[in-house]
Amino acid sequence: MTALQEARMQRWWRDGPPIRTIDEAREYVHDVHFSLLFGGAQGRYPSLREASRDYSAPRQPSGWGPDIEAMWTWKDELPVRGDAWLGRYISGKQTLLAPAMLADLYEWPGAEDDFEHVRQLTPAAHRLARHLLDEGATSTRVARAVLGLAPKTVDRAITELGRHLLVTNYGVEAGAGWDSCVLELTTRVFHVPSAGGRDERDAAAAARFTDTMISSRPIELRRAFGWSKERAERAFAAAPTVPEPTETDSLAER
Repeated sequence: MTALQEARMQRWWRDGPPIRTIDEAREYVHDVHFSLLFGGAQGRYPSLREASRDYSAPRQPSGWGPDIEAMWTWKDELPVRGDAWLGRYISGKQTLLAPAMLADLYEWPGAEDDFEHVRQLTPAAHRLARHLLDEGATSTRVARAVLGLAPKTVDRAITELGRHLLVTNYGVEAGAGWDSCVLELTTRVFHVPSAGGRDERDAAAAARFTDTMISSRPIELRRAFGWSKERAERAFAAAPTVPEPTETDSLAER
């Protein structure tokens, strides 16, 4: 393992006791700014699963244990509490964002109909966002039935809206078989965007990213956030010292 990898393991809460409570999970997300749910033992980014993995916990033959069961509960409760945004963002994977990081990355005015500002949004994604605007938080099970769309079409729409940070996971709805993920418009849960112009917010997001990664380059910003080369280089060059979260980073903290 290289010195950088060792430093990242320490930065990503991988060198101490596993996370055991939702309050510790909240502290972790706010500290690392962003985290995948699952990243693998040698993952490219922080991973809540790895930070909470308890090797001493009893394990079922399937590999399921109390540590992953707890993490599975936290990822549903954190967005409801306003403590972390959750959606398919980095590399299209389930990503937790601290409210301050979310606010810096959010690109739209902050209105409930922000999806109307997105050019070339697919019809399915637009229909799903419009449904959330009109009807409020909705489970994916209900969304599929109401919109009359195939499960894969709805999944692609959720990924599309997640990449634009327009919707967040918002708990689960119990039902026959597996629970169904509930979706809500980001602007109904979090204060977005942060103050300042687009370049200023990009620079703040780049600073948080570099703080988490210990060392980074503009190309890594492009890969993580889907930015253009020019945008990533401009943000990287202007990145300030990482700002502290404020009391208005999430609605739940008001």
